[in-house]
Amino acid sequence: MVRIVTDSTADLTEEQQQAAGITVVPLNVHFGDQVFRDHVDLTGDEFFRRLKASSQLPRTSQPSVGVFEEAFKKLRAGGDEIVAVHLSSKVSGTYNSALMAAQAVGQEAIEVVDSLSTSMALGFMALEGAKLARAGTDRGAISARLRALVPKARVICVVDTLTYLERGGRIGKARALLGSLLNVKPILQLKDGEVVPLGRARGRPQALSRLVELLGRDGTVGQLAIMHGAAQADAAQLRNRVASSYPGLDILLTEIGAVLGTHTGPGVIGFTYLVT
Repeated sequence: MVRIVTDSTADLTEEQQQAAGITVVPLNVHFGDQVFRDHVDLTGDEFFRRLKASSQLPRTSQPSVGVFEEAFKKLRAGGDEIVAVHLSSKVSGTYNSALMAAQAVGQEAIEVVDSLSTSMALGFMALEGAKLARAGTDRGAISARLRALVPKARVICVVDTLTYLERGGRIGKARALLGSLLNVKPILQLKDGEVVPLGRARGRPQALSRLVELLGRDGTVGQLAIMHGAAQADAAQLRNRVASSYPGLDILLTEIGAVLGTHTGPGVIGFTYLVT
């Protein structure tokens, strides 16, 4: 059988992981000398409380090659083949760590896919892979399907400030939005694996309305989630606003973990989805 591996930035809940049989390898967040595994040692709420109280911005790190090797060897010991799909290689070394581990463990039975995405856009890819695996699809066909989904993945969001992305070095082409006027909210997207600007809005209500407009312009949406960082009420409101436009979809509310939260800061909210 083929087993699916992804990383913690996919924002899959424990229930989703177990139901689909997906192995999730956590990234790490560092508060000084303390190291926490993303989505394992810290909940989103706990992380954002720490972040607001910390005088120093935490840093993040990808899983080591050794951690991936351990995960791969455990699955291979049961005779399973592996398709691993990971966070964009343009914002993290996670994909490269997985690739090196695959080469060490035995690349003839392991495919590693660069999603060029994150959050539930990545999560939806992992879930699709798991569905195909349960249906008996072979490793080559699953990896081909996931690579075909890469250009269909979307992440669009509003952040309260670009400060966290700038400090974390993940600002990409959105640097042009720095120095915005007070209360101007940057609207960002992940495009070709990089953070790029989509525009700006004056105030959060206008920014949320702009997100809804952008989603509506993007063709047929096959799977949809609302990502947020410590913004549960806004996320629920946003789901209510778009639900009637997507009557056949189960619109998920997804709380981002500590690693994504380190770079976005609290209050981030947006859509992660796959177009058909």
